[in-house]
Amino acid sequence: RLYIDESCGCCCWAPSSEDCRLYKVLRVHTLILKMAYGDPKFPVVKDDPTVDDCIKSFRWSDYAFVVGSTAATWVYGYAYGWPARRPTASAASTIGFTFACFFIIQNAQGRMLGYRENAPEVKKFGYVAQPLPPRVFDPRFPVAVGQGGMETKKKIDWTTHA
Repeated sequence: RLYIDESCGCCCWAPSSEDCRLYKVLRVHTLILKMAYGDPKFPVVKDDPTVDDCIKSFRWSDYAFVVGSTAATWVYGYAYGWPARRPTASAASTIGFTFACFFIIQNAQGRMLGYRENAPEVKKFGYVAQPLPPRVFDPRFPVAVGQGGMETKKKIDWTTHA
């Protein structure tokens, strides 16, 4: 059974929290990558970062990840690509390069939005003052947000239906 430890955000195939702690000592646990929701934990560098802003904020580790992913997938394609080793290796490295580019853009965007550690980005670009979020009015659900009533609902004209 998969045990998920909410305190550290890891998961492992452990039956209990004590076994999960043992797995952490043995380094056989994996981190859960959750979709970011809620307020960011770090300062927001840009409210709406563009791809250009994300590319400008790449770190050396991002470039190393691209090189490593591309090289690793080329080796994988070459090793398992018999009888056409080089074309398979080239195709695999293209897939690995594409994955790595999407991954580092996602990480850079997370740093710009404040969902990841971003001390170098704050030092380089500064940060945005946090305004209060606007109250969202959703016209699809006027009753749920407390702004509904008979004046917002159309009266059904039963004479047009046969």
